[in-house]
Amino acid sequence: MRSILFIPLILVSCQCRRAELPDRIRFYVGTSDGSLQKPIVLCELRMSDGHVSVVDSFGGARSPSYLALSPDRKYLYVVNEEYSDVNDDSVTAFSIDISTGNLKLINSQPSGGTGPCHLSVHPSGHFLFTANYGSGTIAAHPLNNDGSLASPCEVIQHAGKGPDTARQEAAHAHFITADPRGKYVLAVDLGIDKIMNYLFDQASGHLSPNPGQPFFSTAPGAGPRHLAFHPSGKYLYLVNELNGNLTACSYDPEHGIIKEINTLSTLEEDFTGHNYPAAVRMHPGGRIVYASNRGDRNSVSVFRISDNGAVERIQVQDQNINWPRDFNIDPYGKFLLVANQQGNSIVVFRIDAGSGKLAPAGQQLLISQPTCIIF
Repeated sequence: MRSILFIPLILVSCQCRRAELPDRIRFYVGTSDGSLQKPIVLCELRMSDGHVSVVDSFGGARSPSYLALSPDRKYLYVVNEEYSDVNDDSVTAFSIDISTGNLKLINSQPSGGTGPCHLSVHPSGHFLFTANYGSGTIAAHPLNNDGSLASPCEVIQHAGKGPDTARQEAAHAHFITADPRGKYVLAVDLGIDKIMNYLFDQASGHLSPNPGQPFFSTAPGAGPRHLAFHPSGKYLYLVNELNGNLTACSYDPEHGIIKEINTLSTLEEDFTGHNYPAAVRMHPGGRIVYASNRGDRNSVSVFRISDNGAVERIQVQDQNINWPRDFNIDPYGKFLLVANQQGNSIVVFRIDAGSGKLAPAGQQLLISQPTCIIF
């Protein structure tokens, strides 16, 4: 009988990397197809060859385009990305059966704005943070001992605009996360070309501007979208949707200060078409960072990280990729799975252990409008 290991985590510990490779690993897929009655899909990755299959699917959410796990792996949180005309969009909590991965609906709460598009759990497991793209607001929800969501204890409205009149007419919060220590919270806002930088009070859930650096500004019109921390906590990598760049930054964990190291295009320098980068993810080994591209060259770009945190683009992989809203890497760093939102599929790439480059594994799974993958 083959053993099945259920590991619903993006990050992996050193102990986990040294352990024997499991036969299979399970992961969740969030989708943006509002017509699906069971829009959260539990899948399985076979580690020998990258084969992927559906295990089950679950209801209780509407257009759950992004998912987040609690640190103890007992709870799953999702956005309901509906972009309603009133301020009643929501986030939803589920409990997880650790042995099977099955989900059970707990409750929902208002997201603190419209068009929630990203959420994350504080390292303590006591708070959930949500970014609302439509309203340009961020929110903090206390989490109860049973994993349920309390009403928001903090809602902050971002203000401003950028030079792109079509996309930056107002603030559009697109991503939010605590830093690895949980001391600061970073909110990436596409509409105002800033990472808003907050000091977080873990007792009250209050967010206040970081006195050392209230915000980090990108190039005008960059449209910052998502970021990923290096495993060391000393660097972060920011993908910019509107100018098609990836920015490497140093990060001071003590004072929460961000400084640019270098910025590169996610595609080749002679590329002249439309490109809208979406997701950025770190390889568990900390030597490679990946970014997805949507547009005239749907692809995933591979960047090598130097000793000082700077990036160098080494590959653009575009085989069988169609509007990659998200992608993720298994906890052992062996496979990269791409969520083709317009291609209605999950495709699998094998990661070269030496270079980090991607090669098709020849495996694909059909899912309607996949938008998030979380192990």
